[in-house]
Amino acid sequence: MSIRIVHGADAVRRELIARHGELAVVDEAARQRASAVFGESLSPREFVARVVERVRADGDAALREIAAKVGDQIPSQFEVSPDELADARAKALPDLAADLEVAAERIRAFHQRQRPTDFFDDASGVGQRWIPVDRAGIHIPGASGPLASSVLMTAIPARVAGVREVVICTAAAEDGIDPVIALAAHVAEVDRVFLVSGAQAIAAMAVGTASVPRCDAVVAPGNAWVVLATREVFGLTGISVLPGPTETLVIADATADPADVAADLIAQAEHGGPASPIALTDSAALATDIAREIERQLESLPRNEVAADSFAVRGGVGVVADLDEAVTLANEYAPEHLCLLVDEPERLLNGVRHAGGVFVGAGSPEVHGDYVAGPSHVMPTGGTARFASPCGVYAFLKSMSVVRLGAADSQRLAPVAARMARAERLEGHARAAERRRNPSGP
Repeated sequence: MSIRIVHGADAVRRELIARHGELAVVDEAARQRASAVFGESLSPREFVARVVERVRADGDAALREIAAKVGDQIPSQFEVSPDELADARAKALPDLAADLEVAAERIRAFHQRQRPTDFFDDASGVGQRWIPVDRAGIHIPGASGPLASSVLMTAIPARVAGVREVVICTAAAEDGIDPVIALAAHVAEVDRVFLVSGAQAIAAMAVGTASVPRCDAVVAPGNAWVVLATREVFGLTGISVLPGPTETLVIADATADPADVAADLIAQAEHGGPASPIALTDSAALATDIAREIERQLESLPRNEVAADSFAVRGGVGVVADLDEAVTLANEYAPEHLCLLVDEPERLLNGVRHAGGVFVGAGSPEVHGDYVAGPSHVMPTGGTARFASPCGVYAFLKSMSVVRLGAADSQRLAPVAARMARAERLEGHARAAERRRNPSGP
């Protein structure tokens, strides 16, 4: 295949980083397959709304019906028993448990530092408490492989936040739960595991069924259908991040190794979905070398066709005037991952405003962020990094304001509150305030 190279900021905006108004793009073939589930032509948003409606109305029966029509495995029962989990994790590769523990330790340590603290100011009489949700629901993609890392990157922050019960929904394999997922769930101290995935799993966690409990917060990395379903259930459950098909933007200068740039882009392109693997450079020569390296490395990649499709649909290399222009374009795009493979990455870092995560220098490849660095790899996509944050303890916490005024402060503030209330034509409010100034009044 030929990797496209575009020149100039306008061409980069038009051909590489354009957002088309949709949070997650679904190709026509996928849309038609989804429409067949309900026997009528539906837009992606209409489809996920119908899934939520059906699951709310018919519960487990709807989960089975939808799974059958989209070709998913249907387990005899949705919840995986403790014995089944133990049997499955015993089948995982022996060395994997130690590797997962190494990753878990770093993920736990990072998120423990992220945990906010309560406060109360006696002088002003106000404060704030941070309270974890009672139950967190997590969706773990499984169509392309058992993403054990996503179990750690979501369940561990929930545990650090103090969530009482953590449940995950993931795709069923032919013989039940995948051993790798079972092992990761054990390492991350997940309480319950359910074999249901996709938009119907998001609906189940948001509204609850006879099998799947309703969750107070849901974190759901996955494909376009999953991210659209997650947006659909906002308000039914807590949603803090919309992590859809992966995006990586690499900024590289002439000092970068084109093989490193190509490898970092391919690592994300092989997710498919399609992923968005993009590089920006101020060197036309490097752009050519990167494109050649991508083509060379793809030849031996097991998921060659998936990665190649990602490059064809949303990938490429852009040549820009200078590195500052590259940062400007990156901020406009607000990528999930931004990698700085340049001679002075710290200088560029100061200008980055919109990205899920920034990977500074060649020694900090995004793949380390995927597995072992520590911050959660579940990050905002689709441009939502302009206002959203990566998954962390905040995804599973809510703040509660505390007001405990002394009598003198209450009396002193009462006339202020009363006057403001009357300005809003709310006499009942004003009278309630004035009672604090004159408790014996009407």
